[in-house]
Amino acid sequence: MGEAIRIFVTLVMIVMILVIVARKYYTATAFLGIGFVVLLVTTLVTGQSAIAEGGSGNALVDVFEVMANAITTSLGSTGLVIMVVMGYVGYMTHIKAAELFSIVVAGPLRKIKHSEILIFATFVLVVIVKLAIPSSSSEVSLLIATVFPVLIAVGISKETSAALLMVATAIVWGPSNTLALTAFNGAGLENISIPVYFVTKEILPVICMIIVGTIVFILVNKYFDKKEGVLVSRSELPELKDVKELGIPKFYAIFPVLPVLLVIIFSPIVQKYITISVVAANFMSFLLVMVIEIIRKHNIRQTFDDSKALFEGMGKAFVSVVSILIGINVFSAALNQVGGLKILAGAFASAGGGTITIAVIGAAAAFILIGIGSSISGTLPLFSSLYAAFAASEGELVNMVRILIFGGSLASAVNPIAPTTMIVSGGCNVPITTIIKRTIIPALACLLTEIIVCILIP
Repeated sequence: MGEAIRIFVTLVMIVMILVIVARKYYTATAFLGIGFVVLLVTTLVTGQSAIAEGGSGNALVDVFEVMANAITTSLGSTGLVIMVVMGYVGYMTHIKAAELFSIVVAGPLRKIKHSEILIFATFVLVVIVKLAIPSSSSEVSLLIATVFPVLIAVGISKETSAALLMVATAIVWGPSNTLALTAFNGAGLENISIPVYFVTKEILPVICMIIVGTIVFILVNKYFDKKEGVLVSRSELPELKDVKELGIPKFYAIFPVLPVLLVIIFSPIVQKYITISVVAANFMSFLLVMVIEIIRKHNIRQTFDDSKALFEGMGKAFVSVVSILIGINVFSAALNQVGGLKILAGAFASAGGGTITIAVIGAAAAFILIGIGSSISGTLPLFSSLYAAFAASEGELVNMVRILIFGGSLASAVNPIAPTTMIVSGGCNVPITTIIKRTIIPALACLLTEIIVCILIP
């Protein structure tokens, strides 16, 4: 296929999925169906297998192998984290610990009259937690289980709360930033120290993005809350329950956030000797709570019966989120085989101009390409022409990569097929289109802020 046809097919795929999602068709089947059809047609037209190496030996059979690989990939990484986290949330809800946590935290926070302060504090909290949990999918899953219910309890609409988590988790930074490592390798800067880069190059832009992003976010989401009739008045909030009505000890309020605390404690920002995965932290917390439940209730059978809530929660997570990730992986494989996004990346990268022009083109290109469906780690190394234009000095090249990294990560806040989008949409029960229209302007404001800061302070 010619380049023009590849770009056209890519754009048609993206428009089709946006239309189908907007019309509220079952999302998982929509992604899976479009991806499968495109893979099949592309294979028949080009005669090339969708699997570069290690295929079945038959190009048509490889189309189905792509689907099998999508299931394996979805369950083996992000999907497993989501299922375990949501399973733990289900268990916390069943034993009423989640409700207790919301009551205990929301009580003092309700005394803060201005919701803007709570939104700003949440934005800062989410960005800081990123230092301990670099994976956006893992972080947002934990935040939905802990922060989201509190935001609802203090009177912030679920639409605004969901959008807030999306924008804040899109700021990728920290000494464990694997995205930076990928980008630097693509630019030929293998000797860059990520911790040093974090201290010298990331902190100032992130602070500026938090300030500007929060202000714009509040203005945009207040507008949409009023327009959509979801603005919550403090006077209309129901009274919080008395914790005694729940019939559980007050210290149970710590259980919902226990996995988050474990991940932070066993992370490089606290100590360097022991690390723990999100999945392990949730299972450790689950088993600890089970032991405490047995001691408190003196009833092993009931505790075991209650534990079923964990696995029921995992099943619900598979249906609502992981199934969509499977479809997305098939859809992404189809996008990669068509190759339109790669061609667009090359076109953006070949644009010339001065230092500032190239920086703006790079950030805008990364934002657009990733925003319409390309992966972050797969896109940034493609900008070889832009890297070459900045190769006059290592300092300029590092700054260029910094601009691209922030531009690419911010795009995940508006990417309709990003895993974080699916997790937030499913976990918060908010349509994807509703989330994206609330995140795109704050994300663009953060993008413009990071470009200006990175240019003025290289």
